[in-house]
Amino acid sequence: MTSTTAAGAQQPPTLFAWAGGAEALTRLTRIFYGQVKTDPILAPLFAEMSPHHPEWVAQWLGEVFGGPATYTNERGGYPHMLSQHLGRALTEQQRARWVQLMGEAADEAGLPADPEFRSAFVSYLEWGSRIALANSQPGAQPPPRMPVPRWDWGTAGPPGAAVGSGPSPLAAQAPGSEQSAAMTGAPSFARDIRPLFTDRDRASMSWAFDLGDLAAVREHADAILDQVAAGQMPCYGAWPAEQVAVFRRWVESGKLE
Repeated sequence: MTSTTAAGAQQPPTLFAWAGGAEALTRLTRIFYGQVKTDPILAPLFAEMSPHHPEWVAQWLGEVFGGPATYTNERGGYPHMLSQHLGRALTEQQRARWVQLMGEAADEAGLPADPEFRSAFVSYLEWGSRIALANSQPGAQPPPRMPVPRWDWGTAGPPGAAVGSGPSPLAAQAPGSEQSAAMTGAPSFARDIRPLFTDRDRASMSWAFDLGDLAAVREHADAILDQVAAGQMPCYGAWPAEQVAVFRRWVESGKLE
């Protein structure tokens, strides 16, 4: 279940391969949407569901988990998935029920039950469903074009990896708070902005762009500012007001190096 690079080093399998590939994910989604049809909370959302919908969701999950880019090539990738949620006004009850039934369907479908896979699997379900919930609300204006997220094994690592990789980022002081208070003049990216993002923030957004890269953050600065000002980014806790102010000053001062 491992792959080998040109240098001979073994790489862990993708989540897609470990799950059992397209066949296993299609089995999962068929079971899930069979349950949805009679679920009082979710049935109204999928009353007009195409018979091909389970297959399409399996393609999306496959691409997210490191499989082929079938959903992008055949369905339109992230922009198409986003269009399926805009204006739907999903509720937290519906989101939580979706996650619950997906977990139950994974058991019934015989997906791997090892803690490493299930940790990564549930991590995506929680993250993806909360993004969908936010994007579905009235007035939401999410970025219209982003790549399909690519999920990996996360902190737990692949099966057999050492467990435990350091303290929770929430145990440490918010990054950048000291320099924010003492800073004078226009902020610079290297000194004042890059330290605002923790390693886990960068890892959580690596599927889209690198929060440690000046050019990438410049390109997405306006969208990032909107998110941090709304308390929705980074993923591991809202920024305090002084950090948002530093980022805003950097944007308004010309996004200096």
